Amino acid sequence: MLDELNPQQREVAQLRRHCVAIACPGAGKTKTIAAKAALLLADPSAIVGAVTFSKDAALELRERILALAGADAKRRLIAGTFHSLAFKQLAPPGGKKRDIASDGDRMGLLARVIAELGLDWKPEEVVPVIERIKTNFGRVEAGTGDAQLYNAYQDALARNGKIDFQDMLRVSVAGMESGEIRPYRFTDLLVDEFQDTDPLQYRWVELHATAGAHVTVVGDDDQSIYGFRAALGFRGMENFAASFDAQRVVLGSNYRCRSEILSAADKVIRNNVDRIPKALNAERGIGGTVSTRRSDDEYADAVAAVETLQPLLAGGHTCAILARTNRILDPIEAVCRSHGVAYYRASGSSVLDRPQGALMCNLLQIVEGRKRNGLDAVLGYMGISTNDLGALHRDMGPDLKQRLKKDLVALGIGEDTATAYRSFMKRLAEWQALCGRQFYSLALEGVLELMMTYAKTDQAIRAIQGTYDVLSRLSGTFAERIEYLKRDNNEPADGALVLTTMHSSKGLEWDHVWITRAEEGVVPDEKSTESEERRLFYVAMTRARDSLVIATIKKNPVSRFVVEAAIQ
Repeated sequence: MLDELNPQQREVAQLRRHCVAIACPGAGKTKTIAAKAALLLADPSAIVGAVTFSKDAALELRERILALAGADAKRRLIAGTFHSLAFKQLAPPGGKKRDIASDGDRMGLLARVIAELGLDWKPEEVVPVIERIKTNFGRVEAGTGDAQLYNAYQDALARNGKIDFQDMLRVSVAGMESGEIRPYRFTDLLVDEFQDTDPLQYRWVELHATAGAHVTVVGDDDQSIYGFRAALGFRGMENFAASFDAQRVVLGSNYRCRSEILSAADKVIRNNVDRIPKALNAERGIGGTVSTRRSDDEYADAVAAVETLQPLLAGGHTCAILARTNRILDPIEAVCRSHGVAYYRASGSSVLDRPQGALMCNLLQIVEGRKRNGLDAVLGYMGISTNDLGALHRDMGPDLKQRLKKDLVALGIGEDTATAYRSFMKRLAEWQALCGRQFYSLALEGVLELMMTYAKTDQAIRAIQGTYDVLSRLSGTFAERIEYLKRDNNEPADGALVLTTMHSSKGLEWDHVWITRAEEGVVPDEKSTESEERRLFYVAMTRARDSLVIATIKKNPVSRFVVEAAIQ
């Protein structure tokens, strides 16, 4: 294993103390982490943790480690995402697992809370506020509107016996700080993409380091592009190095980009002040191209991009078009269709990302019996108040049941609400019976009718109808259909042109890359900081292996980042 690593990678793999590995794009960091984990696991007393940000990355890393370390190391390797590992801490062996709120639960509860508080907000606008507070360990200034919103939402979760996705880490960290939850007994902890850690994730790592684990964090502060999610970036890497006297190692060898591309990208990123200095070396040497293209309008740019990349695709090369925002990809997609070019649009929203779609899927899982609770979101959508829902739960607990009307009224619930509740519970029982006989289409039509009855806007109606259209075209149980939608089913076919955003391109690479609309007002985006926008442009540039085209249209000035690249 060591023979396959360069000197800097080997140093990281062999260090037995806290380490901060600063990895440039294409530096082989996953290979380095896997090799280090395998070497550590050669010691039968070692317990190694490996943390990544996505489920797919965690599975890949686990497989690579075990391929090197052998199956005997399997039970001493604990690999997963931050949230999956935190979730396991919340349910000790033999203990009851916490119930995690689905997107439908969350959106439904938020819609109800917003209505009860009389706020003129949409649920999707509230989500970032809630997440920001939870990332800040649940701390919020008392008496503020944010505090009122957060506390009402947390009460709604508790009433339904649930926690949400962000709560996994927040509760885990709070438990470790109070001593109620024990940190994992890692001898060593390896953390990938450390520049993307937010304060909660940083604290989770810090608590394990304090508990005795030797921690190796790997990341690139120049690829920190999630400031809007409170990612700590440069500051987090520097703080960890200083707090734990960690050895710093720069992995500056790039095995992806030709030197012409890496040199242009390096000229751009050097204009950021808040970064760790690093010398980059293109191991593949010269032979690449970097050029600019200026077109008359969006359509001409789209045509130029597709016609430039089409013969390269035909020759078996991988190609991608990157844009600052998803909307910019619309005309390019249209040109792909008109030119008959196979494409894969990697950036876009699923029906599950829309509040009504998520709520509808949530209800279908209840209908099918896959979920036992979560009806608050649906009943709130129907207009039943928080006070009435509270009365129902005080009487029945988390799982709501059918009741006689007089019994419901006795709880202090109005007659109209009692009638609506009984009618819904009767329909729910009918849908469940249909599912039991595998008459899924009839149950789906019933749920569609209910959702449409209470839809208040044209946008909501379109989202509900769109969800129904997608689900009705699939086969199998509702759980199987929803799982299908959750999976990344649309992996690009061989020979397909990839259309995606700069953010979504992170971690990927192609032989030939076209960056579209690199103009002032587009990138940098005025709603973000210049330093983060520069890092985002740097990420986009370093996705290219052999050729990079940076394109603009004539009505807008060329982006300052293109000027900084000093492309000849």
